[in-house]
Amino acid sequence: MDTAWPHDRDRGKKILGEELNRSLVNTLSAINAILAVGIILIFAFGGGVLLGSSGGLIGLALGFIVAAILCGGLAALCLIEKHLRFIADDTRKRQKSPSPARVEPSIR
Repeated sequence: MDTAWPHDRDRGKKILGEELNRSLVNTLSAINAILAVGIILIFAFGGGVLLGSSGGLIGLALGFIVAAILCGGLAALCLIEKHLRFIADDTRKRQKSPSPARVEPSIR
């Protein structure tokens, strides 16, 4: 028989869900970086095959631009999520630790 309070079970599910979300965001961020490098290399290789040696540099530049457009937005969202995670963790830590008693100075 489960004797935990209902709010304790919900908190456990919430923590598990947060950890899963963190893992998924980290995985997505890694896949995004690999995809960006792949796009750049494919464009550089394609430019080199189609246009010769100088085409490789042109393809590299175009690949960088395409990767920045396609993968840059997702990278920005992942970065925003990490910053929000940091803020949320800091807020949780501050809520757990008691704040010191505030003492007003005497005006007399």
